[in-house]
Amino acid sequence: LTLLHIIHVSFSVPKRCYISNHYPDTTMVGLVSSQHSPPSKFISLNRQIIVAVIFCVFAIANVRKQNFLSNLEAYEEGIVFSNHVGYFNLSCPFEMAKFSCAFLERSDADRARTTTSRDYYFENLNVVHRAFWKAFGSKNHLRKKRIFMIGDSLTRQLFIALVCNAFELHNAILDHVVVPWKDSWPCVSGHACTIRGGNHSGFDAASAIFRGGTELHFVPHHGWRDRNTSEEHALERLSEEIRNTGMVTFGKKTALPPGGPVDVLAYNVGVHFDGQNFRDEVDFFANKVGFPLMNNELNNTHSRPQIIYTTTPTQHFHTPNGVFNKEIVKKGGFWNCMDRVESNPRADVEKKILSPGVNVDVLLDYDDLDKGVMHVGKSDCSHYCMPGVPDIVAARLLDVIFAT
Repeated sequence: LTLLHIIHVSFSVPKRCYISNHYPDTTMVGLVSSQHSPPSKFISLNRQIIVAVIFCVFAIANVRKQNFLSNLEAYEEGIVFSNHVGYFNLSCPFEMAKFSCAFLERSDADRARTTTSRDYYFENLNVVHRAFWKAFGSKNHLRKKRIFMIGDSLTRQLFIALVCNAFELHNAILDHVVVPWKDSWPCVSGHACTIRGGNHSGFDAASAIFRGGTELHFVPHHGWRDRNTSEEHALERLSEEIRNTGMVTFGKKTALPPGGPVDVLAYNVGVHFDGQNFRDEVDFFANKVGFPLMNNELNNTHSRPQIIYTTTPTQHFHTPNGVFNKEIVKKGGFWNCMDRVESNPRADVEKKILSPGVNVDVLLDYDDLDKGVMHVGKSDCSHYCMPGVPDIVAARLLDVIFAT
Protein backbone atom coordinates (compact mmCIF):
# COMPACT_ATOMS: atom_id res chain seq x y z
CA LEU A 1 0.00 0.00 0.00
CA THR A 2 2.86 2.37 0.81
CA LEU A 3 4.49 1.79 -2.57
CA LEU A 4 1.18 2.22 -4.42
CA HIS A 5 0.74 5.51 -2.60
CA ILE A 6 4.23 6.58 -3.73
CA ILE A 7 3.37 5.80 -7.34
CA HIS A 8 0.05 7.64 -7.05
CA VAL A 9 1.52 10.84 -5.63
CA SER A 10 4.40 10.68 -8.08
CA PHE A 11 1.95 11.17 -10.94
CA SER A 12 0.38 14.18 -9.27
CA VAL A 13 3.08 16.22 -7.47
CA PRO A 14 6.81 15.51 -7.73
CA LYS A 15 8.04 14.18 -4.41
CA ARG A 16 11.10 12.43 -3.09
CA CYS A 17 11.56 9.89 -0.34
CA TYR A 18 13.62 10.79 2.69
CA ILE A 19 14.83 9.20 5.88
CA SER A 20 14.89 11.33 9.01
CA ASN A 21 16.79 10.70 12.23
CA HIS A 22 15.31 13.45 14.37
CA TYR A 23 14.81 10.94 17.20
CA PRO A 24 17.83 8.95 18.43
CA ASP A 25 16.00 5.62 18.75
CA THR A 26 13.58 5.95 15.85
CA THR A 27 14.12 6.11 12.10
CA MET A 28 11.21 7.78 10.36
CA VAL A 29 10.14 7.38 6.75
CA GLY A 30 8.14 9.94 4.89
CA LEU A 31 7.62 11.94 1.73
CA VAL A 32 8.75 15.52 1.30
CA SER A 33 7.27 17.75 -1.37
CA SER A 34 9.57 19.08 -4.05
CA GLN A 35 7.17 21.13 -6.13
CA HIS A 36 9.19 24.30 -5.53
CA SER A 37 12.40 22.86 -6.96
CA PRO A 38 13.41 23.71 -10.51
CA PRO A 39 12.06 21.07 -12.98
CA SER A 40 15.53 20.61 -14.41
CA LYS A 41 16.69 19.03 -11.18
CA PHE A 42 14.25 16.13 -11.43
CA ILE A 43 14.90 12.93 -13.29
CA SER A 44 12.27 11.34 -15.48
CA LEU A 45 9.00 10.18 -13.91
CA ASN A 46 9.79 6.48 -14.31
CA ARG A 47 13.21 6.92 -12.73
CA GLN A 48 11.68 8.91 -9.93
CA ILE A 49 9.25 6.12 -9.15
CA ILE A 50 12.02 3.50 -9.19
CA VAL A 51 14.29 5.60 -6.96
CA ALA A 52 11.42 6.28 -4.55
CA VAL A 53 10.56 2.60 -4.36
CA ILE A 54 14.18 1.56 -3.73
CA PHE A 55 14.77 4.19 -1.07
CA CYS A 56 11.52 3.48 0.74
CA VAL A 57 12.01 -0.29 0.70
CA PHE A 58 15.39 0.19 2.40
CA ALA A 59 13.92 2.76 4.76
CA ILE A 60 11.02 0.49 5.77
CA ALA A 61 13.44 -2.36 6.36
CA ASN A 62 15.51 -0.08 8.57
CA VAL A 63 12.46 0.97 10.57
CA ARG A 64 11.56 -2.67 11.20
CA LYS A 65 15.08 -3.36 12.37
CA GLN A 66 15.16 -0.35 14.71
CA ASN A 67 11.68 -0.68 16.17
CA PHE A 68 11.05 -4.41 16.42
CA LEU A 69 14.46 -5.69 17.53
CA SER A 70 16.45 -4.72 20.56
CA ASN A 71 19.68 -5.37 18.67
CA LEU A 72 21.11 -7.63 15.99
CA GLU A 73 22.37 -10.18 18.51
CA ALA A 74 18.85 -10.58 19.91
CA TYR A 75 17.55 -11.26 16.42
CA GLU A 76 20.23 -13.85 15.75
CA GLU A 77 19.33 -15.61 18.98
CA GLY A 78 15.66 -15.75 18.03
CA ILE A 79 14.15 -13.04 20.25
CA VAL A 80 11.84 -10.96 18.09
CA PHE A 81 9.66 -8.40 19.82
CA SER A 82 6.03 -8.08 18.83
CA ASN A 83 4.98 -5.21 16.58
CA HIS A 84 2.82 -3.85 19.43
CA VAL A 85 5.67 -3.97 21.93
CA GLY A 86 4.70 -3.80 25.55
CA TYR A 87 1.42 -4.51 27.34
CA PHE A 88 -1.35 -2.10 28.25
CA ASN A 89 -4.90 -2.03 29.64
CA LEU A 90 -5.18 -5.73 30.55
CA SER A 91 -3.69 -6.92 27.24
CA CYS A 92 -1.58 -9.29 29.36
CA PRO A 93 -3.60 -12.16 30.86
CA PHE A 94 -1.61 -11.93 34.10
CA GLU A 95 -2.36 -8.27 34.89
CA MET A 96 -4.37 -7.27 37.94
CA ALA A 97 -7.10 -4.74 37.21
CA LYS A 98 -6.36 -2.76 40.39
CA PHE A 99 -2.92 -1.87 39.00
CA SER A 100 -4.06 -1.03 35.46
CA CYS A 101 -4.64 2.72 35.51
CA ALA A 102 -5.89 2.59 31.92
CA PHE A 103 -8.62 0.20 33.00
CA LEU A 104 -9.46 2.21 36.12
CA GLU A 105 -9.46 5.69 34.62
CA ARG A 106 -12.69 7.66 34.82
CA SER A 107 -11.53 11.30 34.90
CA ASP A 108 -9.00 13.69 33.40
CA ALA A 109 -6.79 13.23 36.46
CA ASP A 110 -6.93 9.46 35.95
CA ARG A 111 -6.00 9.84 32.31
CA ALA A 112 -3.06 12.04 33.22
CA ARG A 113 -1.71 9.32 35.53
CA THR A 114 -2.21 6.70 32.86
CA THR A 115 -0.48 8.78 30.20
CA THR A 116 2.51 9.69 32.38
CA SER A 117 3.03 6.09 33.48
CA ARG A 118 2.55 4.69 29.97
CA ASP A 119 4.99 7.20 28.47
CA TYR A 120 7.59 6.41 31.13
CA TYR A 121 7.21 2.69 30.35
CA PHE A 122 7.55 3.08 26.59
CA GLU A 123 10.45 5.51 26.93
CA ASN A 124 12.33 2.83 28.89
CA LEU A 125 11.10 -0.21 26.99
CA ASN A 126 14.55 -0.72 25.52
CA VAL A 127 15.82 -1.33 29.07
CA VAL A 128 13.21 -4.07 29.47
CA HIS A 129 14.02 -5.68 26.13
CA ARG A 130 17.75 -5.72 26.77
CA ALA A 131 17.23 -7.35 30.17
CA PHE A 132 15.22 -10.16 28.58
CA TRP A 133 17.77 -10.56 25.82
CA LYS A 134 20.50 -10.81 28.43
CA ALA A 135 18.54 -13.45 30.33
CA PHE A 136 17.07 -15.49 27.49
CA GLY A 137 18.47 -14.30 24.16
CA SER A 138 22.06 -15.37 24.57
CA LYS A 139 23.70 -18.49 25.94
CA ASN A 140 22.42 -17.42 29.36
CA HIS A 141 19.13 -19.16 28.62
CA LEU A 142 21.03 -22.42 28.86
CA ARG A 143 21.98 -21.54 32.44
CA LYS A 144 18.65 -21.83 34.20
CA LYS A 145 17.90 -20.07 37.47
CA ARG A 146 15.32 -20.86 40.14
CA ILE A 147 14.15 -17.53 41.53
CA PHE A 148 12.18 -17.17 44.77
CA MET A 149 10.42 -13.83 45.26
CA ILE A 150 8.99 -13.12 48.72
CA GLY A 151 7.21 -9.91 49.66
CA ASP A 152 3.82 -8.22 49.70
CA SER A 153 1.73 -6.74 46.90
CA LEU A 154 4.62 -4.49 45.85
CA THR A 155 6.74 -7.57 45.08
CA ARG A 156 3.70 -9.05 43.36
CA GLN A 157 3.88 -6.10 40.96
CA LEU A 158 7.45 -7.10 40.04
CA PHE A 159 6.30 -10.66 39.34
CA ILE A 160 3.51 -9.34 37.10
CA ALA A 161 5.98 -7.10 35.28
CA LEU A 162 8.33 -9.99 34.55
CA VAL A 163 5.68 -12.38 33.23
CA CYS A 164 3.74 -9.73 31.29
CA ASN A 165 6.79 -8.40 29.49
CA ALA A 166 7.85 -11.97 28.74
CA PHE A 167 4.34 -12.64 27.43
CA GLU A 168 4.75 -9.82 24.90
CA LEU A 169 7.77 -11.50 23.31
CA HIS A 170 7.11 -13.48 20.14
CA ASN A 171 9.36 -16.48 20.69
CA ALA A 172 7.71 -18.44 23.49
CA ILE A 173 9.86 -17.07 26.33
CA LEU A 174 7.20 -18.36 28.71
CA ASP A 175 6.74 -22.10 28.76
CA HIS A 176 4.19 -22.32 31.56
CA VAL A 177 2.53 -19.87 33.95
CA VAL A 178 0.23 -20.62 36.87
CA VAL A 179 -1.65 -17.61 38.26
CA PRO A 180 -4.49 -18.89 40.47
CA TRP A 181 -7.02 -16.05 40.39
CA LYS A 182 -9.13 -15.72 43.51
CA ASP A 183 -12.92 -15.90 43.44
CA SER A 184 -13.04 -12.74 45.52
CA TRP A 185 -10.59 -9.84 45.72
CA PRO A 186 -10.99 -6.42 47.40
CA CYS A 187 -11.44 -3.35 45.21
CA VAL A 188 -9.35 -0.19 45.18
CA SER A 189 -11.02 2.43 47.35
CA GLY A 190 -12.19 5.42 45.30
CA HIS A 191 -12.08 3.57 41.97
CA ALA A 192 -15.01 2.08 40.10
CA CYS A 193 -14.75 -1.64 40.75
CA THR A 194 -15.89 -3.92 37.94
CA ILE A 195 -13.66 -6.96 38.55
CA ARG A 196 -14.24 -8.48 41.97
CA GLY A 197 -13.05 -12.02 41.27
CA GLY A 198 -11.70 -14.33 38.60
CA ASN A 199 -9.37 -13.23 35.81
CA HIS A 200 -7.52 -9.96 36.45
CA SER A 201 -8.79 -9.76 40.04
CA GLY A 202 -5.99 -10.90 42.35
CA PHE A 203 -3.78 -13.85 43.30
CA ASP A 204 -1.47 -14.99 46.06
CA ALA A 205 1.30 -17.44 45.16
CA ALA A 206 2.09 -17.73 41.44
CA SER A 207 4.77 -19.41 39.32
CA ALA A 208 6.25 -19.12 35.83
CA ILE A 209 8.60 -21.37 33.88
CA PHE A 210 10.70 -19.69 31.21
CA ARG A 211 12.49 -21.01 28.15
CA GLY A 212 15.51 -23.06 29.13
CA GLY A 213 14.08 -23.99 32.52
CA THR A 214 14.41 -20.77 34.50
CA GLU A 215 11.74 -20.70 37.22
CA LEU A 216 10.09 -17.74 38.91
CA HIS A 217 8.08 -18.35 42.08
CA PHE A 218 6.28 -15.61 44.02
CA VAL A 219 4.86 -16.20 47.50
CA PRO A 220 3.42 -13.30 49.55
CA HIS A 221 4.16 -12.87 53.23
CA HIS A 222 1.58 -10.04 53.50
CA GLY A 223 -1.12 -8.62 51.27
CA TRP A 224 -2.68 -12.03 50.71
CA ARG A 225 -6.22 -13.43 50.70
CA ASP A 226 -5.69 -17.08 51.64
CA ARG A 227 -3.33 -18.61 54.21
CA ASN A 228 -3.09 -21.75 52.08
CA THR A 229 -1.48 -19.82 49.21
CA SER A 230 0.71 -17.45 51.23
CA GLU A 231 3.35 -17.63 53.93
CA GLU A 232 3.03 -15.00 56.63
CA HIS A 233 6.01 -16.28 58.61
CA ALA A 234 8.32 -16.97 55.68
CA LEU A 235 11.18 -15.05 57.28
CA GLU A 236 11.10 -17.18 60.41
CA ARG A 237 10.95 -20.36 58.34
CA LEU A 238 13.99 -19.30 56.28
CA SER A 239 15.92 -18.50 59.45
CA GLU A 240 15.12 -21.89 60.96
CA GLU A 241 16.21 -23.71 57.80
CA ILE A 242 19.52 -21.88 57.82
CA ARG A 243 20.13 -22.78 61.46
CA ASN A 244 19.37 -26.45 60.81
CA THR A 245 20.82 -27.06 57.36
CA GLY A 246 22.65 -23.93 56.24
CA MET A 247 20.29 -23.70 53.27
CA VAL A 248 16.90 -22.26 52.35
CA THR A 249 14.07 -23.90 50.41
CA PHE A 250 10.97 -22.72 48.55
CA GLY A 251 8.74 -24.08 51.28
CA LYS A 252 5.36 -25.58 50.46
CA LYS A 253 3.32 -22.63 49.18
CA THR A 254 4.54 -22.17 45.58
CA ALA A 255 1.96 -22.46 42.80
CA LEU A 256 4.17 -24.97 40.94
CA PRO A 257 6.60 -27.42 42.55
CA PRO A 258 10.16 -26.08 42.14
CA GLY A 259 12.60 -28.14 40.12
CA GLY A 260 15.49 -27.82 42.55
CA PRO A 261 17.07 -25.65 45.24
CA VAL A 262 16.78 -21.86 45.42
CA ASP A 263 19.32 -20.12 43.17
CA VAL A 264 18.11 -16.56 43.77
CA LEU A 265 16.35 -15.22 46.86
CA ALA A 266 14.67 -11.86 46.16
CA TYR A 267 13.13 -10.38 49.29
CA ASN A 268 11.35 -7.23 50.45
CA VAL A 269 9.75 -6.41 53.81
CA GLY A 270 7.06 -4.20 52.26
CA VAL A 271 4.67 -1.55 53.57
CA HIS A 272 2.70 -3.59 56.10
CA PHE A 273 5.30 -2.68 58.71
CA ASP A 274 6.29 0.80 59.79
CA GLY A 275 8.41 2.52 62.40
CA GLN A 276 10.28 0.23 64.75
CA ASN A 277 8.44 -2.86 63.50
CA PHE A 278 9.78 -2.22 60.01
CA ARG A 279 13.31 -1.74 61.32
CA ASP A 280 13.04 -4.99 63.30
CA GLU A 281 11.93 -6.92 60.19
CA VAL A 282 14.79 -5.60 58.07
CA ASP A 283 17.24 -6.28 60.88
CA PHE A 284 15.92 -9.85 61.23
CA PHE A 285 16.40 -10.48 57.51
CA ALA A 286 19.91 -9.04 57.59
CA ASN A 287 21.12 -10.92 60.68
CA LYS A 288 19.12 -14.16 60.56
CA VAL A 289 18.93 -14.79 56.81
CA GLY A 290 21.29 -12.67 54.72
CA PHE A 291 24.44 -12.72 56.85
CA PRO A 292 24.27 -16.44 57.80
CA LEU A 293 23.74 -17.45 54.15
CA MET A 294 26.68 -15.37 52.98
CA ASN A 295 28.88 -16.80 55.72
CA ASN A 296 27.64 -20.37 55.49
CA GLU A 297 29.90 -22.79 57.33
CA LEU A 298 27.28 -25.37 58.19
CA ASN A 299 26.71 -26.86 54.77
CA ASN A 300 29.35 -26.59 52.05
CA THR A 301 27.85 -29.26 49.78
CA HIS A 302 25.55 -26.79 48.01
CA SER A 303 26.26 -23.28 46.77
CA ARG A 304 24.25 -20.61 48.50
CA PRO A 305 21.60 -18.60 46.62
CA GLN A 306 22.22 -15.12 45.32
CA ILE A 307 20.60 -12.72 47.80
CA ILE A 308 18.84 -9.69 46.36
CA TYR A 309 16.93 -7.22 48.47
CA THR A 310 14.66 -4.72 46.70
CA THR A 311 14.09 -1.52 48.61
CA THR A 312 10.51 -0.72 49.52
CA PRO A 313 8.96 1.66 46.96
CA THR A 314 8.38 5.24 48.04
CA GLN A 315 4.93 6.22 49.24
CA HIS A 316 3.67 9.66 48.17
CA PHE A 317 0.73 10.32 50.48
CA HIS A 318 -0.04 13.87 51.58
CA THR A 319 1.73 13.45 54.92
CA PRO A 320 4.91 15.11 56.23
CA ASN A 321 7.14 12.28 54.93
CA GLY A 322 4.84 10.73 52.33
CA VAL A 323 4.31 7.57 54.39
CA PHE A 324 0.72 6.44 54.83
CA ASN A 325 -0.94 7.69 58.00
CA LYS A 326 -4.57 6.74 58.26
CA GLU A 327 -5.64 9.64 60.46
CA ILE A 328 -3.83 12.33 58.48
CA VAL A 329 -4.98 11.03 55.11
CA LYS A 330 -8.56 10.64 56.34
CA LYS A 331 -8.69 14.16 57.79
CA GLY A 332 -6.97 15.76 54.81
CA GLY A 333 -9.29 14.21 52.27
CA PHE A 334 -6.55 14.08 49.62
CA TRP A 335 -7.34 11.94 46.60
CA ASN A 336 -4.13 12.45 44.65
CA CYS A 337 -0.53 11.67 45.53
CA MET A 338 2.31 14.13 45.94
CA ASP A 339 4.55 14.36 42.87
CA ARG A 340 7.73 13.91 44.88
CA VAL A 341 9.04 13.61 48.43
CA GLU A 342 12.43 14.44 49.88
CA SER A 343 13.15 10.97 51.23
CA ASN A 344 11.83 7.44 51.62
CA PRO A 345 12.02 6.56 55.35
CA ARG A 346 11.73 2.82 54.73
CA ALA A 347 14.43 2.77 52.05
CA ASP A 348 16.68 4.85 54.31
CA VAL A 349 16.40 2.16 57.00
CA GLU A 350 17.04 -0.62 54.48
CA LYS A 351 20.14 1.13 53.11
CA LYS A 352 21.47 1.66 56.62
CA ILE A 353 21.08 -1.97 57.72
CA LEU A 354 21.73 -3.86 54.49
CA SER A 355 25.20 -3.82 53.00
CA PRO A 356 26.15 -5.50 49.67
CA GLY A 357 28.87 -8.07 50.27
CA VAL A 358 28.00 -8.38 53.95
CA ASN A 359 24.36 -9.44 54.33
CA VAL A 360 23.09 -9.13 50.72
CA ASP A 361 24.64 -9.55 47.31
CA VAL A 362 22.59 -6.79 45.71
CA LEU A 363 20.57 -3.94 47.21
CA LEU A 364 18.26 -2.87 44.38
CA ASP A 365 16.96 0.67 44.87
CA TYR A 366 13.65 1.81 43.33
CA ASP A 367 15.05 5.36 43.05
CA ASP A 368 11.51 6.74 42.83
CA LEU A 369 11.31 9.85 45.03
CA ASP A 370 9.98 11.87 42.09
CA LYS A 371 7.58 9.25 40.68
CA GLY A 372 4.50 10.12 42.77
CA VAL A 373 2.42 11.12 39.76
CA MET A 374 2.61 7.52 38.50
CA HIS A 375 0.87 5.89 41.47
CA VAL A 376 -2.57 4.33 41.04
CA GLY A 377 -3.89 7.34 42.95
CA LYS A 378 -7.13 8.05 44.73
CA SER A 379 -6.47 6.31 48.05
CA ASP A 380 -3.45 4.35 46.74
CA CYS A 381 -0.11 6.16 46.80
CA SER A 382 1.82 2.93 47.41
CA HIS A 383 1.31 0.91 44.20
CA TYR A 384 2.35 2.18 40.81
CA CYS A 385 0.31 2.08 37.62
CA MET A 386 1.14 -0.85 35.37
CA PRO A 387 2.80 -0.75 33.01
CA GLY A 388 5.16 1.76 34.56
CA VAL A 389 7.74 1.98 37.32
CA PRO A 390 7.55 -1.72 38.43
CA ASP A 391 8.42 -2.86 34.89
CA ILE A 392 11.67 -0.91 34.83
CA VAL A 393 12.64 -2.09 38.32
CA ALA A 394 11.78 -5.69 37.34
CA ALA A 395 14.04 -5.36 34.28
CA ARG A 396 16.88 -4.18 36.51
CA LEU A 397 16.20 -7.13 38.82
CA LEU A 398 16.39 -9.55 35.89
CA ASP A 399 19.57 -7.83 34.76
CA VAL A 400 21.40 -8.36 38.07
CA ILE A 401 20.19 -11.96 38.33
CA PHE A 402 21.84 -12.86 35.03
CA ALA A 403 24.85 -10.60 35.49
CA THR A 404 26.95 -13.48 36.82
